[in-house]
Amino acid sequence: MSRILCSVVVALGMLMFVGCGAQPGTNVVKYEKGGLVRMTEAPKDATYALYGRSDMSAQIKYTLTKGDKIGFVEEAGKVYAVAGTHKDELKIGTMTGYYWKMQDK
Repeated sequence: MSRILCSVVVALGMLMFVGCGAQPGTNVVKYEKGGLVRMTEAPKDATYALYGRSDMSAQIKYTLTKGDKIGFVEEAGKVYAVAGTHKDELKIGTMTGYYWKMQDK
């Protein structure tokens, strides 16, 4: 019985560890619940996809030009994902982190 329990614990740990590495693309900027809100610039012309920490597919995607703003802002107690001129409210709740990932064209 303890062998089964150990296997379950290891499997759950691996799922939690995979996080942002499971999604395609290169991390550009991330938001962690309770952490600093971050903003940067798109490093190159590409499509940028927003993922929640445990998402396997992108929540939204935008095509940006090098130098466009990308990241996260907080306004009036709400957190928004920003990509160029787009600003989408995040549902923080139980989701503890979000990532913008660059996906080459």
